[in-house]
Amino acid sequence: MNVEWKDISPLPPLSAGSIQPGVAGPFAGLHGNTLIVAGGANFPETMPWHGGKKEYHTEIYLLNLSSITEDWKTVLGGEGLPRPVAYGASASVSAGLVCMGGETETGMTDEVFIISVAGGKPLITPLPPLPVQLSGAAAASEGSVVFIAGGVTPYGSSKALWSLDTENVGAGWKKLPDLPLPLINSVMTAVPGKNPSLWLLGGRTREAGDDFSEIRSEIFRYSLAGDSWTLEGDLSDGRGILKLAAGTGATADGKHIALFGGNDGSVFNRVESILSEMAREADPVRQADLRKEYISLQESHPGFSRDVIIYDTETGRCSRIGEIPGPAQVTTAAVETQWGIIIPSGEIKPGIRTPDVRIVKFR
Repeated sequence: MNVEWKDISPLPPLSAGSIQPGVAGPFAGLHGNTLIVAGGANFPETMPWHGGKKEYHTEIYLLNLSSITEDWKTVLGGEGLPRPVAYGASASVSAGLVCMGGETETGMTDEVFIISVAGGKPLITPLPPLPVQLSGAAAASEGSVVFIAGGVTPYGSSKALWSLDTENVGAGWKKLPDLPLPLINSVMTAVPGKNPSLWLLGGRTREAGDDFSEIRSEIFRYSLAGDSWTLEGDLSDGRGILKLAAGTGATADGKHIALFGGNDGSVFNRVESILSEMAREADPVRQADLRKEYISLQESHPGFSRDVIIYDTETGRCSRIGEIPGPAQVTTAAVETQWGIIIPSGEIKPGIRTPDVRIVKFR
């Protein structure tokens, strides 16, 4: 498969003369021909290890993909999201973009709503809340039904899979068979065909009391007809197994899944271990040494994996077919459109976001 990359218009500044840093953890998807990017979080002043405060956002960005002349429209204030939120899950249905859960300044949320676009303006309609507050989950849709899997709750990691039919919201959320593992920051996508399925790739697990996460390589399939999970294999570059979390992915042509980048844990796990040790350490000298190492790791971070991985759901073959042209965007979403798969904004290094928006086509 040939991979074609193109940069489209980046997220615009919020005001004249300002700089748009980009956001991590936005809701992202499609309603009709309009790309929707909403919410997210960033560090507009300085990095968190230098005392910078994370800022959560309510802005909604709209881009008409069918027009080559229109640019982004930014919706601010009371017309934006009900409250600042990031790290939720989102999936597109014909009625709009379903936004589920996430994290606010005061903690996790169970709020769910759908963003539709009419007359160039976003309309936000509440939906039944999630059964539990949830952040860092994966989501996908099949027809009018949205699915949300894994993530973190106030009580720890989740193995739950839930579904909601947006055309029958009165029935509420339906509990489906648990995931094989309590996965956080996985990629989930739906693959149609004779046996419609959800596919869950990579992610990370971290149990209570663990000093660091285990980055995962597993590929799991949930059969909608069979109502069950199976392990289908591991992520691979064709030479060896890959462990990746927080990347983006989408169904490419009805049977292939494309996975873009991700965190392999090489730096992330060391940072987690240092933070765990700092939380237990009483010696101020050792604390200072640990803090120095923590800052050094963050500021010298090389960025995330730039691999483009293709998984064939029919043959089970998984291989690397290319490289992202520039810094990999993680903690965002890949949006399937008729023009290609769009990856908006996201995080390119710890604390650093990008306003860039890329579109990728497979031929």
